[in-house]
Amino acid sequence: MESVTTEAEFLLSRSAVKLLRPEPFYAHIFAGLTRVIGDKVPTMAVSYNDVAFTLWVNPTFISEKLNELERVAVLKHELLHLVFSHLFRGKGVFPKIENIAADLVVNQYVDPWPLPEGAILISSFPDLCLTKQESFEYYYNKLLELKKEDAAEKYPKSYELFQKLNSEDESHQTSSCIGSHELWSKKDEESVHSEKALRALKNILKSAQEKTDAKFWGSLPAGIRREIEGMLAPPKISWKHVVKLFNSACGKTVLRTTRRKESRRFEGSPGVRIKRLRKIVVAIDTSGSINNTLFQEFWNEIMAISKTGTLVTVVECDAEIHHVYDVRNQMAMPKPRGGGGTSFDPVLRWGKRHRMYNGLIYFTDAYANEPRESVSLPVLWCVYGGIEKTDHLPGKVIRVE
Repeated sequence: MESVTTEAEFLLSRSAVKLLRPEPFYAHIFAGLTRVIGDKVPTMAVSYNDVAFTLWVNPTFISEKLNELERVAVLKHELLHLVFSHLFRGKGVFPKIENIAADLVVNQYVDPWPLPEGAILISSFPDLCLTKQESFEYYYNKLLELKKEDAAEKYPKSYELFQKLNSEDESHQTSSCIGSHELWSKKDEESVHSEKALRALKNILKSAQEKTDAKFWGSLPAGIRREIEGMLAPPKISWKHVVKLFNSACGKTVLRTTRRKESRRFEGSPGVRIKRLRKIVVAIDTSGSINNTLFQEFWNEIMAISKTGTLVTVVECDAEIHHVYDVRNQMAMPKPRGGGGTSFDPVLRWGKRHRMYNGLIYFTDAYANEPRESVSLPVLWCVYGGIEKTDHLPGKVIRVE
């Protein structure tokens, strides 16, 4: 067993060196990981254990199941899961669908290294008509179509593979999944653990970025650079303070029972505490004047709002509402929907119908007419760009440079 482990360590190091020459960024990420050779996983996996990120490698898998180039491909595959923060993005509802969605994302970026036979690709689901270089959330939602009653009829080829993947035992799923995902964070883990892990991951990615020469950094796919830059970019606004002001102004509260405090009226019964609601709707201007760079800035701020512990609902709107969704921790930036003219009225009208929120934050360049709809929520306008006058915006305005 010792000789097998020694050989696996040699092959892993050799793969990292082979990756270092053309793609040093990934090799620098590899250098920041703890490596464990053993049979805890059937293939290869990454995890976080409250101390460090770990790369787990099954010695038999790396020595006997892969050729030289495939070892590099599988190693890069696992490192890409870290780049896209897939360890923390799952909802926990359909874990196997989450695993497939995560592999669909990263396997598009493994090139030029050849993936082993059986790797999950966009082409694996031909009749689902999947778009390339989309987010984890996009593929997850598309794969949910295969759980519907008419899926076998509408998507016969994709449904057949989907059923096969779902029938496989996760611990022996080596034929269809390159890496093992069972060590990833679970939905019910404490948020403190996730926040600590995310800080550690940011440190690894920041160090790798700083060590990578500008020439090699510029050669990375735009989707990879955008993902990393979005994660590392600090917010421009102190959202902890802003959200606190929203909560104080709103006054909406809810009563919660707690075992930490005994009821004054009924001895032995749990007490009651007053919890202030922390729910905010964030509107994003997706009109034609908002480019991808500006949308990324909007998204960085939204992630910072979410990290304050506030429940965030996003409404994407140009002259009409195109998409409404709740934000999850470390959620990937979606592809914006819109590109037309600008009107603030649809969002303000939407706010009147949904009164459970503390307030509305609107990210925009403010190039639109004064809204006709009255405002039913406290509104904060985050205005980007060079517009001179903002007195047509009802509510408080923050200019963001």
